[in-house]
Amino acid sequence: MNQKMINLSIVFVFIFSLSMSAQTKKQKKMAGYLITNYEVECMGTGMDGTQLVKIWGFGNKPEKAVYQAKKNAVHAIMFKGILGGKPGCMQRPLINDPAATEKHSDYFDLFFEDGGRYLQFVSETGDGTMDRIKVSKKEYKVGIVVSIRHSALRTELETAGIINKLGNGF
Repeated sequence: MNQKMINLSIVFVFIFSLSMSAQTKKQKKMAGYLITNYEVECMGTGMDGTQLVKIWGFGNKPEKAVYQAKKNAVHAIMFKGILGGKPGCMQRPLINDPAATEKHSDYFDLFFEDGGRYLQFVSETGDGTMDRIKVSKKEYKVGIVVSIRHSALRTELETAGIINKLGNGF
């Protein structure tokens, strides 16, 4: 009887941990983009419809954290908006539809893949400053200032049919 209870407990713990692991993996992946809690702040606006933002990214190497930060910057412009920092950046996100990631998952999978199209809309500024924090043995947090081609990104999303063209949404 005692052995039966021990075996039953082990099976229960195994099933519970398996289901928790599946839920965690399901929540982290969203249309080709790894969901993270990133920080972003406006640093000003540039010429030709660009915005300067300071963005943070995580990675097991500083170089990977920089790529994640660039991904986070484009993601913030598209889905989150830029609320903190200096005035001048567009506060509202380009995409207002909360279901857009599911509706256009094929597009976002390709757009946010490593080396994907998102890199056409973000570039590091020339000042060369990078904040690097070692969070743990295997993780770095890196903050960089990037320039986002906001107008070009809007045009890309309009052409892809993800957002309405300016003037058509009213």
